[in-house]
Amino acid sequence: METEHTANTTLLPGTKKNKPVDIIRFIKRYTVFIIVMGNFLFTLMVPFVLLAIKPFYKVSAFIQIDPVIQTIIGKDQENSILQQYTDYSRTQAARLRNRETLKAAIERLTPEERDILFFPNASTDTAAILLDTRLYIKPISSTHLIELGLQGNNMLGLASIVNHIMTIYKEEADNTQKKQNDNRLAFLRSERDTLLSEIDNKINLLREVSRQTFTSEFSEAYNVFYKKVEQLQSANVRMALQLIDVESSYRQRIQEKKEIETLPMDSQVEEVVAGDWGLDSTQSWTYQQLQEMRTKLDGLSEGNSDRLYIEKRMEAMREYEKKMTDEVRKIAEQTVYGKRNYTLNLRMIEEQSRYDSLKSAGKKLSQSLAAAKQEAALNSERMITGEQLQAELTHMRGLLFKYESRINELVVQSNAPSRISIATPAYPPSSPAGNNAKKLFMVCIVLPYGMVFTFCFLLEYLDNRITSPQNITHALGSPSTWPISKVECKEESPFHELTLTDTESVSSKALRSLAIRIFKDHRANGSRIFLFSGVNEGNGTTDVLLNVAQLLGELLPRVLIIEGVSPKKTALKSRLNAPKDSPTIARATQLIESSINPEKWLAELDKIIFHDGLRGIHALFASQTMEVHDNPQTFEKILKTVNNAYDLIIVDSSPVMQNELTEYLSIFADVLVLVIQGNRTLYRELRRVAELFIRQEIPAIIPVLNWGGTGTLGMFERRFNHSFLEYVLKRIYHW
Repeated sequence: METEHTANTTLLPGTKKNKPVDIIRFIKRYTVFIIVMGNFLFTLMVPFVLLAIKPFYKVSAFIQIDPVIQTIIGKDQENSILQQYTDYSRTQAARLRNRETLKAAIERLTPEERDILFFPNASTDTAAILLDTRLYIKPISSTHLIELGLQGNNMLGLASIVNHIMTIYKEEADNTQKKQNDNRLAFLRSERDTLLSEIDNKINLLREVSRQTFTSEFSEAYNVFYKKVEQLQSANVRMALQLIDVESSYRQRIQEKKEIETLPMDSQVEEVVAGDWGLDSTQSWTYQQLQEMRTKLDGLSEGNSDRLYIEKRMEAMREYEKKMTDEVRKIAEQTVYGKRNYTLNLRMIEEQSRYDSLKSAGKKLSQSLAAAKQEAALNSERMITGEQLQAELTHMRGLLFKYESRINELVVQSNAPSRISIATPAYPPSSPAGNNAKKLFMVCIVLPYGMVFTFCFLLEYLDNRITSPQNITHALGSPSTWPISKVECKEESPFHELTLTDTESVSSKALRSLAIRIFKDHRANGSRIFLFSGVNEGNGTTDVLLNVAQLLGELLPRVLIIEGVSPKKTALKSRLNAPKDSPTIARATQLIESSINPEKWLAELDKIIFHDGLRGIHALFASQTMEVHDNPQTFEKILKTVNNAYDLIIVDSSPVMQNELTEYLSIFADVLVLVIQGNRTLYRELRRVAELFIRQEIPAIIPVLNWGGTGTLGMFERRFNHSFLEYVLKRIYHW
């Protein structure tokens, strides 16, 4: 279905699938009938209305809704509904009609009141449905009130049921508020208990952190390990400075030792040798002995043995003295240099010992500083954790205070009055509030006229016929030509001779307009073959064709009409008063098939084609045999043969839904003239026929609305044609 609708929309864009209701036509056609029939039915109903007039009783009550409620605890206003008061009041008015509320109110009635208000032995569900239809509930504008009203034929039970409804509704509203507060209290208390447990856990964690950090103030100013790091850092700096000084002194001592070791100590050695007592005594004794021996040498000759002996002894003594001096000098050198080396080495050992001790102390101090820094960092993390725990604990305690405050407020608010209250209860009526005469008379007016109006509207809505040119525009997307009016023709001047006998009539002008349009299309677009086809049988297609052909014969010298209808429905020969033995399409086909020379068979074809001198047109009648008619190739040969021999060719065809030949002829047609009969052709049939021709890709379609032809009347229209009703309607129109 969706695919079909899409295809229809594509074939006929901008059109309407179903026929729209013509309001203006409806008013013109049915107004008088609606008034007459409505008055008639109204007159019949008035006596019954007078008998049905009865008094009724009415009760009213009011419920007040406060838009703002002052809080019991606090300075602000709670639950203000000023901005959405209208929606809130309408919501409450709808909730008053709750089926359960109505049932509860009905169950509180006494059996007598229940039977009077409804009917005896009515079930609670049925009574609630009836009460809902009779109950009047509406917010009063510019106030904070909702009005409840109920009316009935008996005063008993009216006030009771209204008061029960308000009481039950208020109880439900109060219970809902209390339940809402109970739910809130349960949630808040649960959250408070959870928060207390979390606070205890935070306190335990905070105590552990305080024990580890040795403080309850979680700030770096209270970090003892940080102070230890500062002290160790200062000591480490001092130790580093001292180590630098000692290392510099040590290196200086090494340099001094190297330089001092290069200095000679001969003078100090000679001084030691000179101060040696043993050597000095030996030298003195040797000197004395040598002097004595020199004395003994006096008087001895050179070769004297004593002299030689004494000289040897003297030489030995000198050698001994020299040897002893060398030994003393060697010992002195060892002593002096050894003492100097000892002194230098002692100083070096002292400096190195001092350097090593300071270096060892600095290393231990650095290790202590690194350990102190690590402990200080760890303690800082503990302090950050403690600070976070302390902040969370402060936040939780503040949140706990808010929970406690809100719980106390809700406990107090649970017992506070709600914004809904009963402003005025319903009181039993003391006298009737009126009667139902106005309503009955309104029903008496609306019902008959409404019935007649509905009946006529359904007739108009279900009437699928083409009743106005606008229907064609809606169906095809383009307007029709000038509609051809219905003409009351006489036997001596039939409709197919209208353009010959009555050239000044409106129908003749409409036909002339159609002929001129065809002539313009022929001149502008080169259209030569025009296919005339009606949507239904009996639409007057042949008569319209003859009138248009006669008018075109005045404009063009050679106009040919080819009758392409079924042999059983030929009418062109009788309309033109042609002889019964006039040649037909079958003879023309034989001539075309037998002729070899085109000039020869065109001349012969001109002889067998009927010429109407009165209208100035030519005609080729349909064959009387179905064999020729059912053969589409026959018409193809004829159309190809005469296409260039005539200025314009008009093909008369049967409705496409009744004859397949029409669909075949549309292949050769340049323009389709679609004849639509007013008040007969159906809207859906018109669209179906147009879609079929559009699928055949026909270049153009000219819709023609013909109000003449063989007319048909519906059942309702046939009733209008009754002589008595026609007389009555004429009298009414005249009046």
